[in-house]
Amino acid sequence: MIDHETARRSFATSLDFSLDPAEREALDDHLAGCPSCRAFAATVRRDAAVLRDLESGPVPAAVRANIAIVAERGRSANPIGRWVGIAIVGASLVAALGAGALGVGGRLVGTGVPGPSEPAAGIVTNQIDWKTNVVGLAAREFSIDVRGKTFRAAAPQVIVTSDPGTPTYRTLEATWIENGVEMRLNMYFAGDAAASWVEEIRIYDGEVAGKWLTARGTFFKAPLGGTWIGDQDIPVTDPAGQPARIHFGGLALINRPFDGVKEPLGGGIKLPEDAMPFGVGGELHCLGILQMPPKQAEAVLLDLGYRLSWRLVTTTGPNTGFASVMQDAPAGVINSDGLPGSEGDLIMFVAPFGDPGAKPVPFPADCAVADPNQTPPPPAP
Repeated sequence: MIDHETARRSFATSLDFSLDPAEREALDDHLAGCPSCRAFAATVRRDAAVLRDLESGPVPAAVRANIAIVAERGRSANPIGRWVGIAIVGASLVAALGAGALGVGGRLVGTGVPGPSEPAAGIVTNQIDWKTNVVGLAAREFSIDVRGKTFRAAAPQVIVTSDPGTPTYRTLEATWIENGVEMRLNMYFAGDAAASWVEEIRIYDGEVAGKWLTARGTFFKAPLGGTWIGDQDIPVTDPAGQPARIHFGGLALINRPFDGVKEPLGGGIKLPEDAMPFGVGGELHCLGILQMPPKQAEAVLLDLGYRLSWRLVTTTGPNTGFASVMQDAPAGVINSDGLPGSEGDLIMFVAPFGDPGAKPVPFPADCAVADPNQTPPPPAP
C-alpha cells in the first residue's frame, strides 16, 4: 500500500504521463480508501484546468513566449512541476527554489490542498502568496520569531520584488510594517546547470532601526524549473544571543530558469543595502520625487547620479501581486518609497493607472513647501 506522498506524486505525474499498470493499480487502491488524497486529486485536476486558462497579464509577449518554451521543455524533466509551470506562465510567476530534497507535506502553489499533516477535511488558504516576475512563493504557515516578537506578514501592504539577475542568481525581497516596525525578508538564490537553491536568507532584527540577521546554507534545493514543497524551520544567527527563526509550513517555492535581467539605468551613486534615501533625513526626502510622474522622476534621479531600476507592481488580490522588471519608467503612479537593489541601484515602484495600488505617496509633512498641493520643482543639477 503506497503512502500519501507517493500517491499524490503519482497523481500529479498522471496528469501528463501514463503510469505503468502497477503504479496505476497502487494509486487507484490508495484513492479508493483515502478521502484526503481523493480531495487532493479533485482539487489539483480542477486547478490545473483553471491555471492553463489564466491570462499572462502585462508581461510582454516575447517574455510570455520564453516562459512557455521553458514550461514545455520542463515536461520530461519534472512531470510534477509541469502544471505548476503552467500556473507560472498564466499568472506571470517565476522562479525560485531552494535547499534540501523535496519536502514532505505542504502542497502545490494555488491548489488549496491540505498536506498529509493537515486534517483530511479542510481546504486551507495560503498565509502568504508572493509573486514577482521571477519568483513564486506561497506558504500555508509563515512566521519570523526574533527579539521576542512574532511577525507573520499580517500587514495591509507587503512590497514584494526581485532582482531578476541571471538564470541561477536572483532574489526575492519582501518588506512590510508589523508590530510597529519595518520587517524585511530577503532570499538570495544560487545555482548551477542542474539545480537552484537559496544560499542566504536575511531578516530584520525586529527593532525600530532594523539591522540584518543572516542564515546561510543550502535551502530549498530543487532541479531547474522544479518546485520545492514542504515544511522548514530555519534558525537565524542573532549577535544579541537571542533565539531567532523563520518558519514555513506548506511552502511551495518555484524558480523559472529565465534570464530576465535588465541593466539598471545610469550609474555613479551606489546605495548600501540598508539605505533609505526617501526616509526622514534621507537625501531625497524633501525633493518631491515620489509625487512626480515616473518619467519626470526618472529624469531627476538620473540627473542626480543614481543607478535606477523600475518595477511595475500589478495587484492580483488582497495583499498579493507581482512586480515586473521594466527597462525604464512605466506609465502609472509611484506608490511607495524606493528601495536599494542588490547592485546598489535604486528600485522605484509604480502601479499602473486603474490598479487598486495606484495611490500616490503623500508629500512629507515635515518638509517645507509653499503650497501642500503643489509638487516641488526638480532640484537644480
